[in-house]
Amino acid sequence: MQAQIASILAFGVDRSVSPGTAALEDPTIFTRERRLRRRRASGQGLVEFAIVGGLLFFLIFSVMNAGFYLYGANAMQYAADIGVATIAAEGNYNNTGIPQPNNADTIAIARMDSDGLTSTPLVSVTEIDIYKESVVNGVFSDATGCAAGTCVNKYTANGTVIGTVQWSPAVRNVGPTPDYAKLVIHFQYTLLIGTTTFNSTTINLFRLEPQQ
Repeated sequence: MQAQIASILAFGVDRSVSPGTAALEDPTIFTRERRLRRRRASGQGLVEFAIVGGLLFFLIFSVMNAGFYLYGANAMQYAADIGVATIAAEGNYNNTGIPQPNNADTIAIARMDSDGLTSTPLVSVTEIDIYKESVVNGVFSDATGCAAGTCVNKYTANGTVIGTVQWSPAVRNVGPTPDYAKLVIHFQYTLLIGTTTFNSTTINLFRLEPQQ
């Protein structure tokens, strides 16, 4: 018995440790395990980022687009308010003997241009329509009786007439019972990224102001 104990002490072998436990304590095996765990964690992180990051970018992109669209729509509405006030005040002004702007419509468009109509980011004005309106019991409708049926003048964003003038400013009633009119701005909003566009309009109904 003493000889066996002396032999164990001499060779430093601990018979109480199993071969499996000795293998786990091998530093080479520990290094491999750590590398495998890091690779699994890295792969899982990439998958999570692809899911969460994609959703996050989509939300940011949507919020930014909504903000720019609201800004553009408000700019168009502000320009329309300027146009309505100008047309109403100019009444039946029409002077074809001078260069444009030379009537109530083109003067209004020129003032709208100077107030952001053609300089708003991501917004492009495609058409401006000015209608003569009929009002019956407080209900507005597009007036008819002009050469093309509906009395409407169509312009580009710079005031160039599209087709022919159907409702000449010169014949507008600005007496005790002035004519009613409608201003419609057609515009497109383009997304921040890409070429996708959305069409929209602003519509303002108003009455011409009596002229002195």
